[in-house]
Amino acid sequence: MFSRLSSALAALAALAGPFLALASPVVPRNLASRQETKWNFTDYAYFYFRGERRPNGEQVHIAVSNNNDPGSWTTLNNGNPILISNVGYKGIRDPVLIPNHDRSKYWVISTDLKVYDYGWNSGFCFTCQGTHQIVIWESEDLINWTGPTHPIVSPDNAGMTWAPDAIWHPEKKAYQVFWTSKLDGNSALHIMRSFTTDFKNFTIGERYVDRGMDATIAHDDSTGNYYFISKNGPGNGIEHNVANSLEGPWRKISDRIGLSKMQAGEGPLIFKNNVNPNKWHLWIDAYLDGGRYIPFETDDVESGQWMPSQGYGLPADPRHGSVVPITAAEREALMTLSENMIAGKK
Repeated sequence: MFSRLSSALAALAALAGPFLALASPVVPRNLASRQETKWNFTDYAYFYFRGERRPNGEQVHIAVSNNNDPGSWTTLNNGNPILISNVGYKGIRDPVLIPNHDRSKYWVISTDLKVYDYGWNSGFCFTCQGTHQIVIWESEDLINWTGPTHPIVSPDNAGMTWAPDAIWHPEKKAYQVFWTSKLDGNSALHIMRSFTTDFKNFTIGERYVDRGMDATIAHDDSTGNYYFISKNGPGNGIEHNVANSLEGPWRKISDRIGLSKMQAGEGPLIFKNNVNPNKWHLWIDAYLDGGRYIPFETDDVESGQWMPSQGYGLPADPRHGSVVPITAAEREALMTLSENMIAGKK
């Protein structure tokens, strides 16, 4: 009786929540679509996981750049996790940091998965028995975090919910959260999406585009264009698409990105340089080469031509995550979080 009542209430909440959320007057903007002159970005923050070879590798790890250099990093909490999931599979992969429009609130969203407890060759079907949920933390200061929460975003026929990311959708007046799923037991990969304004209430997940997996989207204020980067196309390389709207149509600029430096790539992340407005960075996870990010860059993002970066050093075992521009105050807050954890205050 109680179980049936709880299920009914949950169903009503799921139906009502999205409409309440999308009616919110909050008008945030995506982190990659922010006025360059509004914020004095002095550094970058890298939120990532470290892989399935160690018990705590599939949790949220954080590093901050040194002197605004995306090739030099300070690892926080002595390389130990900063945020640890106790929901779902009790592990996370692919964490993404999302600041709101005035950077008064931050969310970390991630895949609910811990391969360490199973192993890729255990016989467990990760893509057909996976979760329909993502894992979310929230903070107002980057020091104190609430969560994790564990909301459902995928429809019932989804086999897994992998590599979530989010971008502000100006026409929908909501964040578009998007991820990779297989549907109805089939092998085809689909990029799904849902909408939210508060990362608590989500619309029912819907099929968005079929362009591989591990998608990320960046917006360029100077051109008004969106860049859709994903693992797709020949050779398991990275594909680069462009459109002037999140509704498309998407036009492929280039593919096979990264294959000159690795056997195959996945988990791409993209971010704009804080100092040179023409420079963009693209990191690709060389998952068949021991699992590590290899950085690329371009001075013409519209060309889709990416060259390997030179003279860089990354944190130990860097895997799929997100790099976000931050201010000096935000860097100091993350350093304080790290110091508190090392001192046992967290």
